[in-house]
Amino acid sequence: MNNDVRKTNNPLIMTQEIVLMACIVVSAAFLVLGLLLKLPVQVKTFMFSACVLLLIYDIVFDSVMKLLNELYFDENLLIVVAAIGMILLGNAAQAAAAVLVFKTGTVINQRIALSASNAAESIFDIRPEIVNAVVNGAIVRTAAGKIQVGDVVSVSPGDYIPFDGIVTAGTSSIDISALTGERMTRRAAVDDIVLSGGLNLDAALNIRVTADFDESTVSRVTGLVNAAANRRSHQEKTFGSIARLFMPAAAAVAVIVGLAVPFVAGLPYSVWLARAFGVLFVSSLSATALSIPLTYFNAGAGAINKGLLFKGADVFDTLARTTSVVFGKTGILTNARYQVTDITAHGLSHERLLILASYAEYHSAHPMARAIVREAQILPDEMKIDDFREFPGKGTQVDIGKLTVSAGNLLFMTELGITPDISQSDASVVYIAVNGNYAGRILLSDDLRTDAKKAVRDLAAIGIDRIALFTGDKKQAAEDICTQLNIREFYAECQPEEKVSRLKGLHDMQLSGDKLVFVGDGTQDVPALMMADAGIILGGLGAKNAADAADLVVMTDKPSKVAEAIVLARQTSDIVRQNILITVGFKAVILILLLTGLIPVWAAVLIDVATTTAAVVNALRAFGSERFEKLRRLLQSKPGDEPHTREN
Repeated sequence: MNNDVRKTNNPLIMTQEIVLMACIVVSAAFLVLGLLLKLPVQVKTFMFSACVLLLIYDIVFDSVMKLLNELYFDENLLIVVAAIGMILLGNAAQAAAAVLVFKTGTVINQRIALSASNAAESIFDIRPEIVNAVVNGAIVRTAAGKIQVGDVVSVSPGDYIPFDGIVTAGTSSIDISALTGERMTRRAAVDDIVLSGGLNLDAALNIRVTADFDESTVSRVTGLVNAAANRRSHQEKTFGSIARLFMPAAAAVAVIVGLAVPFVAGLPYSVWLARAFGVLFVSSLSATALSIPLTYFNAGAGAINKGLLFKGADVFDTLARTTSVVFGKTGILTNARYQVTDITAHGLSHERLLILASYAEYHSAHPMARAIVREAQILPDEMKIDDFREFPGKGTQVDIGKLTVSAGNLLFMTELGITPDISQSDASVVYIAVNGNYAGRILLSDDLRTDAKKAVRDLAAIGIDRIALFTGDKKQAAEDICTQLNIREFYAECQPEEKVSRLKGLHDMQLSGDKLVFVGDGTQDVPALMMADAGIILGGLGAKNAADAADLVVMTDKPSKVAEAIVLARQTSDIVRQNILITVGFKAVILILLLTGLIPVWAAVLIDVATTTAAVVNALRAFGSERFEKLRRLLQSKPGDEPHTREN
């Protein structure tokens, strides 16, 4: 949302609001007394004029300066001109009533928007300002910003964890629903990693800080949310341009109605000038201008409450028009917890092959590498490792004394001039070479996430045309996974750079306006995440480069959240369109009634204010749970339907 909607409770703003409310009350009293009491016309005119002055004093200077410095017809300037014009025409009572209704409606709508914004912000702004630092065994209350990496803090039961860190003392349950959007608890004991934003439930924990305040998980989430306000949607940009042109157009129409029509038709100027000033009163598009960012802001805040972090209003637009979703495999549709299933050695023992492989993979973060190290059940002696080299998407290589050990896929072996004993199994495989000679292979398997089938089924149920899979695994392994998930389009043995080129090909095949989403793991998929119309990562923020590349962060490891995000985006776009139709449609009706003389100016303003309020209240629906009920109905409407996919 815009910063003018989200305000802080500083004394100056509160004082201004008190003065404004006092002016509204006094003006309302002047208007009522002027209408009810039998007073001289001059006195009544003075009272009504004073009423107008009290209500517009705060906008006169600002509107005039915008006109002089920016040549911008601010909506408030039109209100000032209309009010003064009606007083000069002798319609001071109408001017006072119209301005009072306009100002009261503006205040009410801003308060609704501000309250909604504050409520939404409270969901993710759970960072404490004061924490309990442990200093020489004693607990000292100190500002969170003064804590440094390596310091120890104590977190009492019922308090949120302020920093990412490692537990050094205590055992407790941690509620991480503030991060994931789902009621989840995890047990934390000594040496366990905990993230900021978790709620300590049972007992006090001492935590050694591993990331400073600004780099903690909650701070990063808050930073991304604040940055999202700068990424405007296509509808916001388009409507903003229209709104800037609308004010001069409204002024031109008022001139035609007030001067040209009575001059050409020989009609009384007083009547048509009054109607012209009425046009100025209801020509503002502030209702839509306020409701559009408010809708996106509330939708984003509500999404955080469900574990979905949208990084801008433009992401809602993209996901709302998504027709293709491409998944990475490892860590997305599978658990990324590989298990060694078979070892084939050539010229050395199985144990020796596994130990050498564990040395080669020891410094790699790839899930297959971690599985091999785990299976070896030894801690490699880093003093023996002379050099470690990693080749993304291919494998690793390490020098151990006089030995050069290579571990990787078939492409890596081919580049090294090595011909392995190619596995015919559906399992994933890592080939091992020692000093340029083939030494054996290690087969690994990876289980599907329990949520994977639901993810594919849900996407098909909401009408996603293309569901595809990219993987570096060989074709047999990829085909086995896709058969289980009923995905008919897949691309196997993809290197990171290959994923980008294939993704571009799929992107170019789309119809105009259709959008393609890539769901990756955020480690080797950064280029693909950036290439897609929208990139999505699962499992939280992860590495900074991955969080920066992604447009949507799913704070859990459930791929079915992708379908929820698309449904949310569609509903948000629906609300924005509804508000545009509501405000523009009613405004057209109001103008017709006003120009034909069927309603007075103050009534036109009253209807316009009511329309504004309806649009603002409608924007608040984006924060609610209707979208998830809509998703449930969609997914249960045709339970027997099969996913609609395409052949490779």
